[in-house]
Formats: sequence, structure tokens, C-alpha cells
Amino acid sequence: MARIILVSGTGGSGKTTVAAATALAASRRGLRTLVLSFDLSRGLSAAMGVESPLFSGPRGVPVGVNDHLSFHEVDVGEELRRGWNGGQGGLAALVDGGPERVNAEEVAMTAEAAHVVMLLRLGEYLHEQQHDLVIVDCPSTRTALQLLNTVPAMSWYARQQQTPTQAGRKARLLAASLHGADASLEVRDRLNAVDALLHDPEVTTLRLVTTADTVAGQEAQRAYTYFSLLGLAVDCVVINRLAPEAADAGSDPMRAQQSHVEKLQRAFSSLLVLKVPHQAMEVVGEKPLEVFAEQLYQGEDPVRLTAPQPALGIRKDAVDAYSLEVRLPFVAKSDVELSRRGAEFVIQVGAVRRNVVLPRMIALLPTSGARMEGDRLIVSFQKERGV
Repeated sequence: MARIILVSGTGGSGKTTVAAATALAASRRGLRTLVLSFDLSRGLSAAMGVESPLFSGPRGVPVGVNDHLSFHEVDVGEELRRGWNGGQGGLAALVDGGPERVNAEEVAMTAEAAHVVMLLRLGEYLHEQQHDLVIVDCPSTRTALQLLNTVPAMSWYARQQQTPTQAGRKARLLAASLHGADASLEVRDRLNAVDALLHDPEVTTLRLVTTADTVAGQEAQRAYTYFSLLGLAVDCVVINRLAPEAADAGSDPMRAQQSHVEKLQRAFSSLLVLKVPHQAMEVVGEKPLEVFAEQLYQGEDPVRLTAPQPALGIRKDAVDAYSLEVRLPFVAKSDVELSRRGAEFVIQVGAVRRNVVLPRMIALLPTSGARMEGDRLIVSFQKERGV
């Protein structure tokens, strides 16, 4: 199974450069590497040094960089047209409003459909087993969170609704558009398989890219919390675009930068923190990317940096007593909203919510308490005495 690295970060932090440089460094070690981007800006093409017209050129197809490296800027519309089977008559029954014609472009306009297509494309590459490493240049933090929560969200809607809802119809419409009206179960299974790999810390880790300023640093902290809540294992933080140490250390900008770096290192002390200086020239093409990668990883393996730590786990404490542990960095107990609905335990921090489906052995037990220990939320489930 291919290793998966997700690269996310604030806008302008250089996450695409980090993704491209990591991929190039891995390919130099002989790993068959693919970079996926879901960003319409086509910044990955530019970073790789592939020149193409502004509004034409390759769309939705893999592009080779060297014998071991290729990249694919996924075009959702192209993916839907590629898989569209023309069965509009059957699709119309899935949508309210009668037998109007439905086309791929209409499906692509929905964010949910776009996220499903992205995950299915990732799943296809993993199923083909043609790569040792797949790096995903994630969209903006907010969109990345929505993307990575697509399958759990769809599962939640399916559990809540016994009759077709708009969300359910969209999912079935998309499934039909890709493989026919009878393929929704197959698509669901493929999505679940991809989601399981994304939440397996032995397969997938996420790298956060930020810069040394207040706004970016705070967003990186929130992102770490939210990705952890969703069950993603974060393996390192990259502080990019640092002024070189040779600059005037006594100047106000340098003192401010050093202060921000120290704050970030303290905040992310449980993670590996990598620092990269600001590049004198634009990082475009293989040679500049090689220089960037060397400064970033210092000759170390760019794929396996640290042993990943699971963001969520369940342990047995005693007979009929279990604990659910969720990594929630930077969170106080007062920041967490907890509720339970039968076999589902709901955890919400800020704008992000996770619905944890409890295993049967725990679902039968009442919730007996919750506490924060360091950066972990621990929820206890225990059979009541005398019951």
C-alpha cells in the first residue's frame, strides 16, 4: 500500500512548494511518487516548472516530471465527464422536480460532489498500486477539513435519515453519474476504503505549513486541533519563509520573527518542527525545488520523519469499563461540547464536529465522565454498579 502525505497550510504559506519539494526528494530516493492537487489555480504545474498556456494545456491528466515523479491537477468537471455514462433518464428519478435532464457540469457545481470526486480519484490511484508515495497538495484549511470529513458526514446523514434527503440524493446522483444508477453501494464502499486509509496513521500523515507571524501561527494551531479532532495524524510543522540568520539580528523585524518562531516551537513542542529560510529566487523547477528540499529535510528521509501518533483510540480499563481518547491540542475542557445520541458520541470544538460511532462493547455502556489530560480528551464509559 502506498504511503500518503497530506500537505495543508494557510494561504501563501508555501504548502504547494513543500508538497512539490517533498515529492521530488522522495523520487530522488527511488520512490514512485505522485502529487495530487485539487486546486484550480494550477500552482503545482508552476512549481514543477511545467509551462502551459494560462487557460488551456493539460487538464485533468497526469504529467510526468522524471522517471519516478508525476503530478495530477485534478479537474472535477473533467473527472465527471470522464465517468459520465449518459443515463440521464435514470438520474432524473433521483432528483426532485421530475424528469429534467441532468449533466456532469450541474453535478460538479456542488461542493459535496467535488469532494467525493477528489476522494474517488485518490482511491483509484491507490487501488492501481502504481506508486509508493502519494502526496496530496490540499486546498485551503477550511476546504481541506470539509474534504477530509466528507465520508463521515455522508455516513452521519445516512444514519439520521430513513427517507431520501437532498444530501442523500446528491450522493446517489454523483454515484450514478460516475458508474450508473445501480452503483451507489460500490461508490460508498470505495469512499469508505479511502477514508479508512486516510485515518490510518501507519499509512497517512499530515504536514502543516505556516509562516512566522501571528495570524498564520494561530491558524496553524486551530488547524492542528481540527485535523486531530477528525482523526488525522499530524507528523510535523513547517515554518516557511524565514529571514536568513545572517540578517540583522538586532532589527525589529528579526526580533519579531524570532519571537514568533519560539512561540510556534513551544506550541508544537510535541511535533517535529522544521524551518526553511526565505528563498532568494522563485522556487520553480527541479533545481530550486532540490535546494528547498535539502534545506527543509537536511538530508533526512522526507517520507518517514517521526513515528506517527494516533489521534483517536479506545482502551479497555477494566471489566465493562472503557475509555475513548481523542487528541485535542490547545483545547481546554470549556472549549469542548460533548453529547451522546445512542451509539454516537458527538465532540465539537469551535466550528468542527466529529460524530464517533461507538463500538458495540462501548455503545451498551453509559458515559461515566470526561476530562482533559494534557492534549487529550478522555471520555469514560462504565457499567453502573448493581446493574
